[in-house]
Amino acid sequence: MRIRLTLKPVDKTAVLPINYNYYLTSLIYRFIFLSSKDYSSFLHNHGYQTKKSKKGFKLFTYSMLSGKKYRIKSDKIIFENAPIKWEISSPLEVFLQHLITGAFTQGQIIDLGNNRTCARFLIEHVETVAQPEFKDTMRFTCLSPITISKIYDKKTAAEKTKLNSFIINSNNDTNTDEDIDDIFDGGIKLGCHYIRPWEDGFSKAVEQNLVKKYRLVYGKEPDGYIKNSDNIYENQDMLKFKITIDNDYMNKKSGKITKKINFKNTEIIGFMAPFEVTGNPEIIGIGYEAGFGEKGSIGCGMVKGCGDY
Repeated sequence: MRIRLTLKPVDKTAVLPINYNYYLTSLIYRFIFLSSKDYSSFLHNHGYQTKKSKKGFKLFTYSMLSGKKYRIKSDKIIFENAPIKWEISSPLEVFLQHLITGAFTQGQIIDLGNNRTCARFLIEHVETVAQPEFKDTMRFTCLSPITISKIYDKKTAAEKTKLNSFIINSNNDTNTDEDIDDIFDGGIKLGCHYIRPWEDGFSKAVEQNLVKKYRLVYGKEPDGYIKNSDNIYENQDMLKFKITIDNDYMNKKSGKITKKINFKNTEIIGFMAPFEVTGNPEIIGIGYEAGFGEKGSIGCGMVKGCGDY
């Protein structure tokens, strides 16, 4: 289930840092805190954990702010006094109940930003968004960037697949050391490479993430999935999970569909483009509700059906 908030700047314009996701995430936790301090603490500090996970899944995602009247100036985004749409989604009723309760407790005026750049918005309207019927082949476009990565031993180049994720604002698509983060695990130096949609392992990494989310929500594997001896979920059905980027859109953008965002001084790379996904409708549904890829809680992976508003 997802909700849509219609916001409007209180003043003539509303100015935010171009990397504003941190403030949206903070606002969501503020809403939940106003409804339940315990649930807010649980979600922020722990989340929903698998047996072997060090960090829990938050199981929600949200869109970028979408307004028809805005402009970019340096490292700021300036929204004119016109409606702005913002969507938040989760497969968990408890999350949405606390979110909505907290939003109404907060009142109609919300503040976003920091001490240097703060914007005030009026919540004009809150509504639920009709959910599509999930099928084994669907077309979506991104409301926020999808990110995924693989981690590997830099010295031996022995790859260890893992989803990572993140997001927003650059049109370059360089595949250089600038998108490799150093990570240390037991003294071993690891590299983190953000997987592009056309690279090997992209669809598989997204699929594994979605199956884990499904299992946390429903307490079982999706139909047709079993875990093999390598702890990888395999689909026994003939229809395999695959994400295919819209080729016409890729050509129109000259292949430049990657986006970057700086979230708390961490640069992350994702992509935004229309795509087709085939696979089990159950995990496609989880992608729609909780986000495709990781880091939905900082605004990654939200999609809408092509042809929607």
